Amino acid sequence: MSVIYVIDDDASTRDAIEMLLQSEGFAVKGFSSARDFFETKYSGDVGCILTDVEMPGGVTGLDLLAEVSKNTPECPVVVMTGSGNGVFRSAAYDLGARDYLEKPFSAESLIDAITKATLPTMRALKAQ
Repeated sequence: MSVIYVIDDDASTRDAIEMLLQSEGFAVKGFSSARDFFETKYSGDVGCILTDVEMPGGVTGLDLLAEVSKNTPECPVVVMTGSGNGVFRSAAYDLGARDYLEKPFSAESLIDAITKATLPTMRALKAQ
């Protein structure tokens, strides 16, 4: 089963997202930073990455997106941010984000974003 990776330095936000996605039947694994995520040596089990933009540790969500897009372009990434002015939106889409969510967002918006992001990948796998 593909895993949805949730990367957010805010533990309460990350936990809430994980619980929501699990209640919808997704396999989920959370990380508190992009650096922690990269240390896991993620593999083919990635269904989608959901990442916050602004995180401590020197690696932002946009840095993570750029790295994933370069090394695993078929891996869908959804970007989320609490910076409600949309300053990161165009950068995220330019780097290959499948969707962009501004916090706070509804559960429905999150599920829709994950579903839309993973559909092309699921279709490609079924076609093989």
